[in-house]
Amino acid sequence: MEVYNGPHLFIKHEQASSRLICTWKSSPLNDLAYRKELTEHLHIVENIKPSQIMWLLENLTFKLSDVTKKWVDENISKPIFKSGFIAKNQDGFDQVAFVVGLDVLSYIETMGIFNENSTSGFNPKYFANETEARNWLNEKFVTKDTKEENQNLEITFKGTDDSGKAVFELREQATNFDGTINSFKTILEQNRFIRNNIEKYSSLSPREKEVLKFIIKGHTNNQISEKMHVSHHTIRTHRNRIWNKLEIKHFRDCLKYKCFFN
Repeated sequence: MEVYNGPHLFIKHEQASSRLICTWKSSPLNDLAYRKELTEHLHIVENIKPSQIMWLLENLTFKLSDVTKKWVDENISKPIFKSGFIAKNQDGFDQVAFVVGLDVLSYIETMGIFNENSTSGFNPKYFANETEARNWLNEKFVTKDTKEENQNLEITFKGTDDSGKAVFELREQATNFDGTINSFKTILEQNRFIRNNIEKYSSLSPREKEVLKFIIKGHTNNQISEKMHVSHHTIRTHRNRIWNKLEIKHFRDCLKYKCFFN
């Protein structure tokens, strides 16, 4: 049953399964249009109180700003999660399924709403196609052996496009799609962090980089001083200089620099 047909978003309600199907008909042109559609979505959820939600992102190419991600987390996801309408599967995921579109980067941006900084509490699941998503929501989803799936992974170089960019085709078992996309997401986040912080990291001396590597591995000042054959005071001085150069205040912040040592 159709419950909403907006400028960009179409929503129908499958009463038998208490499921909302949210389809992006077209991609919003800006943050304001995106927020308006999600506000309508929130009103519908609060009225219908579904136990499942499926998002079809085939036509979504809008890149979310960090401000809008935070807005969605606080004003849309959190109220829905706290309402208690959405059921949880036996595997620990909330029954919110996202089906990828052709623009994988936009898809990953949407996934960014539910990252480690999210306050909503939602733990959704991601799929390559609608059939897999429906099977999972219907609890007919079969998990295959990971080793078998990895053997079937294929990456093919397809040449270059008209702009000179290299084109690769990746073929993977659809059942392993969630993990594959999350791997891409991790790589993109690490690359973005490296680009944004390469100057800070480069400002460290070779000795400070060595100390940072030990810190990231979880070694204490005493342990590092023993390994580097210097005094505890020297390591503490190095640590303070590292903190100042990287402009960090907490141990958890320095862990982000692990990608420089991979």
